[in-house]
Amino acid sequence: MRQVPGKKINHPYLIVGSGKLASHFHHYFNLLGIEHHQWYRQSTFSFQSLFDQSEKILVLINDDAIPAFVQKNRPAGDSRIWIHCSGLLSLPSVESTHPLFSFSNQLYDLNTYKKIPFAVENSNRSFNEIFPEFDNPHFALPSLLKPLYHAWCVMSGNFSTILWERFFTFLKQELHQPQSIASPYFESIRNNLKNEQKPLTGPFTRKDSLTIEKHIKALSKEPFLEVYKAFDSIFKQHVQ
Repeated sequence: MRQVPGKKINHPYLIVGSGKLASHFHHYFNLLGIEHHQWYRQSTFSFQSLFDQSEKILVLINDDAIPAFVQKNRPAGDSRIWIHCSGLLSLPSVESTHPLFSFSNQLYDLNTYKKIPFAVENSNRSFNEIFPEFDNPHFALPSLLKPLYHAWCVMSGNFSTILWERFFTFLKQELHQPQSIASPYFESIRNNLKNEQKPLTGPFTRKDSLTIEKHIKALSKEPFLEVYKAFDSIFKQHVQ
């Protein structure tokens, strides 16, 4: 609920930003009935007017812009709790709670939001102090491990999405099949990852070198050739 500034009333949160994550937090707050403001560059109201009414500042903008925004807008000696949700950044006196989840343009229901785990950077405040209205699962994330943690988030989520998008394009352009034709395959992989101790299948696990050689030859004109070869090399050296 985007509050209209009136008389001075302290609201728990000011959400800064209008992107996907800000929209999801705004919706989650609404579902929980949490009073809050939301500010972004095109807002009718000034940042200062909303800042003066808020107790916690939740900065949900691009990672690269967060440090400069905090430095510019945080008064010296400010006692408010400032929060960001970057999985990578570590900023002095700014709480970090990274949601381990993928956010789309589609908003979710309350049950989905409540299941999202948060990685909480080591600080003087607990997750329950930062977000006392939330009962989400959460875990501690040492500052030194944040870059490695976030790299794995990107590789496991974003890299796999790139591969699936390219596969869907191949099905459509080369085989004239809809994306839905791969849904059972996608679900089987998901189920294996969720339920099997060793979920990987295929020629790597079978050590089927002839099949792998034919794949590499078939991919010779594909930009993803190097991806295949890299995974083959990594699997042989580190996974088996």
